[in-house]
Amino acid sequence: MIKRIILADPLKKKLKDKKALPQQVKEKFCWCIERLFENDNRPSLRNKKIQGTENYWEFSITMNYRCVYRKDQDTAFILEIGKHEDVF
Repeated sequence: MIKRIILADPLKKKLKDKKALPQQVKEKFCWCIERLFENDNRPSLRNKKIQGTENYWEFSITMNYRCVYRKDQDTAFILEIGKHEDVF
């Protein structure tokens, strides 16, 4: 269970930049983070471990955007948000 979320500095800047991500994606990301706290196995997140990695996971924000994070015990280090073909 995720109890703490840490955003990478480049991602913080990306979320503040009005042009970096569509507003809809930012809003849905916030919704997803709330769900991650509640239950990181929630089916609507489509949360899964990235094959070939040890602690890297991803969840879908929209059909086109996903979030990549590193999971360390009860902490999620959110690394990137981007289009599926551009992230990881």
